[in-house]
Amino acid sequence: MSSIKTLIIGAGLGVFAMVGTANAHLVAFGWKDNGNGTITMFGEHWHGDQSAPSTANGGVRIGIFGTDNTLWPVFQWTGFFNNMGGTLAGMDAMVTSGVLTGYATEPSNFSNNASENDWFTTDPLVLGNGTWGLFTGTNCCIDTMSAPGQFVLTGITSVPGGTGPGQVPGVPEPASLALLGIGIAGLAAARRRKQMV
Repeated sequence: MSSIKTLIIGAGLGVFAMVGTANAHLVAFGWKDNGNGTITMFGEHWHGDQSAPSTANGGVRIGIFGTDNTLWPVFQWTGFFNNMGGTLAGMDAMVTSGVLTGYATEPSNFSNNASENDWFTTDPLVLGNGTWGLFTGTNCCIDTMSAPGQFVLTGITSVPGGTGPGQVPGVPEPASLALLGIGIAGLAAARRRKQMV
């Protein structure tokens, strides 16, 4: 009889643990155009007030959805703040006040709950408007996602649209640099010939 009680208690605790961690997920992403060619990424979650950024999943991976997400660059959570947002109306207010440029909810985790209102933030990174894959990871608990998601980032004006994660916009490709070098050498030769005449 005591083994049955132990089994029932153990099963009850297991269900409690699953319910406890079910709410402890990343529920939305946000972004802020810093106006200088960079943005800051935000991850909204529920796990009670935080005193430090999470390291459970090492930050947010950003890449082209449908490709190997293990190769996407990881941007660490380096900052945090609590008790803002939570609901769609709350995040709309964050956009209106300039805290965020935009946001997108994580469909499998977002519940429009006012208590899910704590955030992690990254250092500034380069990322433009577009459709991107975002993924934190499956390690329990605070910033957990079950799988990579496809999210549309909009409203970013200081980074060219389609600029990939971590790219520095406006840096010429090596082939372009080679052609530029050939053009400069040609101009210099033409100038020398003109001076000789």
